[in-house]
Amino acid sequence: MAKDLTASPLERQNILNNRYALEKLQEHLGLGGILYEGELLFTKQQLVEIFGISESTVEKYLASHSDELSANGYTVLRGR
Repeated sequence: MAKDLTASPLERQNILNNRYALEKLQEHLGLGGILYEGELLFTKQQLVEIFGISESTVEKYLASHSDELSANGYTVLRGR
């Protein structure tokens, strides 16, 4: 039975808690990203390109799901 990750925060969390699954997704999808201090990070522009969405859509998701995203490592990096 397929899981609806768009509607279930619990199912999304189950994927995010599975490091093996995340590594395999990256390996097979080759999403890119930037390795920084041992973590794979993505810029807003990279998300726009990967998902084929606008930057305003990224901003809307950041605003509407900020608690869930922050709990799963979302952070803003600034500076050099």
